[in-house]
Amino acid sequence: MINLGIIGCGSVMQGPYMDLVNKYIFKKLIKLKSISDINSNLEPILRKKFFFDKFYTNYKNILNDDEIDAVLILTSMNEHSMIAKQALLNNKHVLVEKPMATKIDDLKGLLKVARSSSKFLIPAPFVTLSPTYQAINSELKNKTIGKVSLARARYGWAGPNWGEWYYNTGGGPLFDLGVYNITSLTGLLGPVKNLFAKSSLSSKYRTINKRKIKANTNDNFQIMLEFKSGCIGVVTTGFTMQQYKSAAIELYGSTGTIQMLGDDWEPKGYEIWRNSRSSWELYSTPYANWPWTSGFSHLVDCLINNKKPLIKIDHAYHVNEIMIKIYESSKKNQEMSINSTFQTLQFPKKIKTKKSHLDHDRDHDGV
Repeated sequence: MINLGIIGCGSVMQGPYMDLVNKYIFKKLIKLKSISDINSNLEPILRKKFFFDKFYTNYKNILNDDEIDAVLILTSMNEHSMIAKQALLNNKHVLVEKPMATKIDDLKGLLKVARSSSKFLIPAPFVTLSPTYQAINSELKNKTIGKVSLARARYGWAGPNWGEWYYNTGGGPLFDLGVYNITSLTGLLGPVKNLFAKSSLSSKYRTINKRKIKANTNDNFQIMLEFKSGCIGVVTTGFTMQQYKSAAIELYGSTGTIQMLGDDWEPKGYEIWRNSRSSWELYSTPYANWPWTSGFSHLVDCLINNKKPLIKIDHAYHVNEIMIKIYESSKKNQEMSINSTFQTLQFPKKIKTKKSHLDHDRDHDGV
């Protein structure tokens, strides 16, 4: 049984992560030993929702507990790298929400510790674990649409009305939302060579918990990525999108097109245009309820069954460097080079797909 600690008990923890934690407690695969949050008022609320031994306002009590095997880091973004680094140095397996770091020196420091540690570091987001994503990856490897020359990705919404830190330095839609798209495109198309970005502040003020605050970070981004493969990609993200009805990911090849439907963190299948057939074909996977928190399930699976994680640190580092350089590019109004790289992602499991009219019986708990 895995002894678990959770650091940060806000909205992210109390939503999908709580559901998964309760599931694995019920299955007797984990024991939630301790949780931590600076807000002590959360303890009685959380005790009504699941079982845990101790509540701390100082997360270091969790890191110093030798009985705890793994920690989930679900705090505000600026704290991720510091706590993740301390957790690895304290001999814990770590799942850290995105981004790993908001500054390049912190990112480099975390990578150095992670590479020298025998413990797992599982950085969010986990879009590459999605069966739909892996099915698209397989289509690209099979050259279904030929060589991909253009790509587009988008994810955004109107923005949170809770959590003032979303609108302060180190927050914003790029680290919160755009990270999904950049992870998706790089995982499918390989490393980025150069980028150029524009960003803006759409509104000087936001309303958080019914209180007007001043926004201190840009909330609107258009990003161009030049991949080492020669492909050109565009990412659109922001707390500036009210609604949309479009593909999450568009991949334009020499003989066809692939589009991921829904959002890349919540895909609804994909469609393919083949020139040879002169038609669109709609595909779905049988995994109807794939959760964006699946990195936690993956961590549990790896620890129990002695597997190596499919989430690769070098890929996550590359994505994080890209995001930091996006801010720099926008500020300086110039193209930026990306120094890091990563190996092609490998997915050993073959994903079942069906044409949409044949998709009736779906696996709701099989990932």
